[in-house]
Amino acid sequence: MLDNNFWNKYFKVYDILNKVIPYQELLAEVVRETRVKKGDLILDAGSGTGNLAVLLKKQGGQVVALDYSKEALEIYLEKDREAVVVQHDLAEKLNFPDNYFDKIVSVNVLFNLDREVRKETVREFYRTIKPRGKIILVNLLNGFKPFKIYLDHFKKSKKQKGVFLNVIELLQFVIPSLKILYYANKIKKNGNQKNVLFNHGEQKELLGKMGFRDISENKSVYSNQAILNSAIK
Repeated sequence: MLDNNFWNKYFKVYDILNKVIPYQELLAEVVRETRVKKGDLILDAGSGTGNLAVLLKKQGGQVVALDYSKEALEIYLEKDREAVVVQHDLAEKLNFPDNYFDKIVSVNVLFNLDREVRKETVREFYRTIKPRGKIILVNLLNGFKPFKIYLDHFKKSKKQKGVFLNVIELLQFVIPSLKILYYANKIKKNGNQKNVLFNHGEQKELLGKMGFRDISENKSVYSNQAILNSAIK
């Protein structure tokens, strides 16, 4: 498993993704699927630097941002000094009571855990979410190719901004983007070595085994590099 030092370096450049169109589209899709009602208590499990949490709060949610990385949570707190953050390893039991959250979201996190551990993590999600509460999971698929996300971005950016502005933008974030691609490939290699990247349909099956119902069909997101499923307790 990748260690805390790796994730600290990763999160220092992570927010360059906020400029990447497929990442913007991914977060927007998760927000739509969450269907936040004002006052909903939402666990963002593996919140990273809080990009999704910021959007969920704008929709009226009360978000608890949980992440293994202290560095990531500190970056989120720079964005929102009133943020509720919890440093915690998702491989461990959650420190929340039964039937606590209205909704749980987890985006591109569980694939970092091996299969036996992620079962227990999703079981904890089931325990801590309220009856009829909604969960949204997104995870990278086997065969994940980070460069396809950037290729998709530049195709869409070219249509939106034209060639000249697209080249200017490329020059502005080429270095942090190369770092992100480097780290993404490290994640990919780690996942392949551990055989933990999700197979198509595996996430849906996992939700069912842990007791969730009304599980959505697989939805391809993030330039077809990840799968989204939602479900109800």
